[in-house]
Amino acid sequence: MKTFPFFASILLLGFVFSLTACGEQKTSEADSSETSTAVTAPGPAPAPAPPKGLEPPYPIEDSSRIFTFGGIQIYIAEQGSGPKPAPGSNVVMNYRGTLLDGSEFDSSFDTPGYQDFSLNALIEGWKIALPEVPTGSKIKLIIPPELGYGSGARPGIPANSTLVFDIDLASTY
Repeated sequence: MKTFPFFASILLLGFVFSLTACGEQKTSEADSSETSTAVTAPGPAPAPAPPKGLEPPYPIEDSSRIFTFGGIQIYIAEQGSGPKPAPGSNVVMNYRGTLLDGSEFDSSFDTPGYQDFSLNALIEGWKIALPEVPTGSKIKLIIPPELGYGSGARPGIPANSTLVFDIDLASTY
């Protein structure tokens, strides 16, 4: 079905343009001494391409594996067949968090075994996206700032950062 990727792209563009408009408003209110530089990473983006600076930092071979849910772009690299996590459940996974420029701020792949989290204790973007994905899936999430850490900076994560997560969702209970 070729209309789904087109429709998903249109939704994503609308979302990105609304974020851009919000960002421009906030920029005009910000201290004029602060500057920001958008950095793009190599790799083809699904057509139509998002505005400069928001291209995915990874190659996407099959745009039919991308969908947007609740403002989050979800790319399913490997489809699992297990149950989807229920709101309030626990998830067992490995993850890697990066910024749009590819700089890594956190990773559980560096430690042995999987990590166990209560879904309620995670950032809003994960609470929204993970219940839409079957366990056993390997996914990439692109989470806008308002569903990540927002205007609050964290170690390795500047304020108002779009977050990119590679997740291996092993199980849920």
